[in-house]
Amino acid sequence: MKAQPVRMRKDGIHEQGLYSVSVPEAFSPEFIKAQGYVERYFEDQRQNPCQGLIKYSGERYILVRAASMSKEFFDLVTSLYQDRGEEEARTVASGILFDMAHSIGKADARSFSTRMGVTNSIEKLSAGPIHFAFTGWAFVKILPESNPTPDENYFLIYDHPFSFEAHTWINSGQKTDFPVCVMNAGYSSGWCEESFGLPLVAVEVECQAMGDKHCRFIMAPPEKIEEYVLNYSSRAKANRVRRPRLDIPEFFQRKRMEDELKRHRDHLEELVKERTEELIAINQKLQREILERTQAEKALQESETMLRAIFDQTFQFVAVLSLDGRVIKVNRTAMDFVKTNEEEVRGKPFWDTPWWSSREDEQQRLKDAVRRAAKGELVRFEVTHRDPGGRVMNVDFSLKPVKDQEGRIVLLIAEGRDVSELKLAVEDLRKREAELKSQSKRLEEANIALKVVLKQMEEKKKEEHENILSNVKQLVLPYLDTLKRSPLSKEQRILLEILENNLNHITSPLISKLSSSFLSLTPMEIRVAQLVKDGMRNKEMADLLGVSVNTIMSHRYKIREKLGLKNKGINLRSFLLSMEE
Repeated sequence: MKAQPVRMRKDGIHEQGLYSVSVPEAFSPEFIKAQGYVERYFEDQRQNPCQGLIKYSGERYILVRAASMSKEFFDLVTSLYQDRGEEEARTVASGILFDMAHSIGKADARSFSTRMGVTNSIEKLSAGPIHFAFTGWAFVKILPESNPTPDENYFLIYDHPFSFEAHTWINSGQKTDFPVCVMNAGYSSGWCEESFGLPLVAVEVECQAMGDKHCRFIMAPPEKIEEYVLNYSSRAKANRVRRPRLDIPEFFQRKRMEDELKRHRDHLEELVKERTEELIAINQKLQREILERTQAEKALQESETMLRAIFDQTFQFVAVLSLDGRVIKVNRTAMDFVKTNEEEVRGKPFWDTPWWSSREDEQQRLKDAVRRAAKGELVRFEVTHRDPGGRVMNVDFSLKPVKDQEGRIVLLIAEGRDVSELKLAVEDLRKREAELKSQSKRLEEANIALKVVLKQMEEKKKEEHENILSNVKQLVLPYLDTLKRSPLSKEQRILLEILENNLNHITSPLISKLSSSFLSLTPMEIRVAQLVKDGMRNKEMADLLGVSVNTIMSHRYKIREKLGLKNKGINLRSFLLSMEE
């Protein structure tokens, strides 16, 4: 890929051509257009040291030393977490830098596009790398394989040949075994995420600080980034290039877990919906069958002629019995089931027929049912019957009394309905319901476990914030106060104020979230408490801090009061040492 030529006017301004970014030729028109209005934006510059102001196009900026925002900040955070191991300390430092840069990138993109009246996604993206170059982060080289589309197929592969982070590490003389351009990745993905309106994350796959030829990045939606990184690493392995383990920013891993949990919930809801629809269908079928049976019984009572017409056509087993239980008539369905005919069963007690004769317990049960039905009771129970071939059928059996016009009971109607398939369906439904409940329980347990993990992560983050702020107040602010009281030049005082403001800006988001007892102490009280904990005597502390012994004793009294030790026989040094455990 070849960058566009640069032409200069006499006043040193580039007259035309793309000089602040390197892109494929197909992208050049949009980037040349963006370069024009970004250049105009930064030409409008005003500085006022008396007010500590640096403004571009009316927007206030600050200058921060590159090393302090990359290697030195990284080293500070990792040193605070050395007790947790090198890898975890590095993860914490990278996470803070990435999240901060990602948020800054989103905010800058939103502010810049609003101020410049840019609404198109590609135009917003085009302004990003150029803005990146003008603000001193890095020069951007977008590779031809990139596919910056506003959907799940978004893919951007790009280099930062002059990354301020890699440059800082290289200048320190320290070679790393891990990518260091974390803020570059965070800022660029934040800018593009705001431009396209979809979640994006960037990972550095090659880094000059590790001795690579490039500082190369891959940017994609969170659910696709691991696939792209693995493909790139596989190609590197095929080319016999050893690649380090690449970490995806923790925030996006957590988001994928939440998305996976949501997919499980949606799947569960779909299963519940399907099972509910099945139950509704079965219930409707049962209701229809009950209605059909009721209508058939009513028709049987209204007309004997109609009975004869439908008697042998029904799929149910039907028999007409006398009040003492002898067979008057049996339909064809029942006779075919046991391979008999009407002559063989007519006039016999119903319990002595082939349907019942093989089981004494059921015969007695039937005799009792006949007596109850003859007295006007509808008797119903479930029984199993076996045909001559050995096939077992589950039968819903009933005995119903039939009355004449005067209301006298004259006949008994025996009915048997095959419910074998229905029982299988009900059993299957029960099994499915049990499986569904089991799946639901597992998902609930997974949800509870996820909540516990998230809570632990929040507590861990809170503890990290406490440690950072406490260290700043104990190890930094007292020396800033000492500097403020020392004779300084005007320029030195301005730098000191900038440093103090930056520290306040960094630590202010943490203050409202902390609960440490040290937060109520003044910087001098914190310093005295630290010296007490180190075992120094009052005279030694007074000499070190340049104050009287009485002043030291006054500070010790206030420390005990603020820590709730007033009028208590507790040794102050022992108490301070116990707070570290």
